[in-house]
Amino acid sequence: MVRPPEDDITQQGDGSAAIRAAWDAFDAGKLETARRRAERLGEKSPEGLFLRAACSREEDDVAGAIALLQRAIAADPEWASPELAFAEMLAESPETLSEARKHATRAVELAEEEDEYLSALALKAGLEAESGDEKEARRTLAELPPPDVALGDPAAALEIADLHLALGDAELARGRLRTLTASVPGSESAEAWHALGCAAADLGDDAEMRTAWKRAWALDTAPGAARDEDRTFTDAEVAAIAEEALAELPERARELLRDVPIVIADQPAESDVDAGVDPRSLGLFNGTAYPDGSHLGGQPGLTQILIFRRNLERVVGSDEELREEIRTTLLHETGHFFGMTDEDLEGVGLG
Repeated sequence: MVRPPEDDITQQGDGSAAIRAAWDAFDAGKLETARRRAERLGEKSPEGLFLRAACSREEDDVAGAIALLQRAIAADPEWASPELAFAEMLAESPETLSEARKHATRAVELAEEEDEYLSALALKAGLEAESGDEKEARRTLAELPPPDVALGDPAAALEIADLHLALGDAELARGRLRTLTASVPGSESAEAWHALGCAAADLGDDAEMRTAWKRAWALDTAPGAARDEDRTFTDAEVAAIAEEALAELPERARELLRDVPIVIADQPAESDVDAGVDPRSLGLFNGTAYPDGSHLGGQPGLTQILIFRRNLERVVGSDEELREEIRTTLLHETGHFFGMTDEDLEGVGLG
């Protein structure tokens, strides 16, 4: 849950300074101070109720946040921010997707600021797609300007491009991502460059795919690139998880894998990306698959399984998820060693 647009705050008249001070405390991580200041605005203040909901959400009090958002919506039915926040929270549970869609639709109708409108529209389209209503999701996204028009919120623009990709509209995604990578200051959005490479890959444009992925790789590996240090396993910890995963395999499979090294790296090597490997791959099997003759011997060191720790860290939300993703990735890559295709692995739950 994020701070409402500044214009929403300044329109509140005499209370705008108090609201701004309360949000400043929230942004600084001083939740108790923010909550006390919000409570002083009164029990009927939609701005105070919304801020208190944000504090509760930050403390993982989902029920409390939802109750406060409902009160904020009732206090000001024409304000988009609590509608959008409420829809986002409802979207976290499969049981409340239908209700989330209704509130996302309402947020789109109420939004006056471009950033909030784009966020609400992207959420609405995403929920429609998740519900299997792809036609409606495309209709929602069709309300946007054409792909060559830069959208004001880069994060929402990227989310919208990802939705185009998920809906199979790679050409639309590529157009938006070309515009985004050209308009973002310094074109330093690794996520946008990576998504552009994915769109180009879907369209069979190998040259653009490699160029975009190489740019993403350079940004991901640059000194000071963002990393979540709270979800970092050491090499020894990753190796231990890998050993546990290998223990799940039949004895014969473990014997065949005995001489195949498992290499833990942060990210794919530059040479692999130059060869067309996705820079954000979670793992990689290099070499000759067993059915193709690897069991007959050959040059040592050419067959190996790589696990990319930083890429794994990027896609998970907790240590438990990271542990499971390492396991799944290792089993996926061992499947390639035994000659299984991505479709085969998808069929056994290791896609």
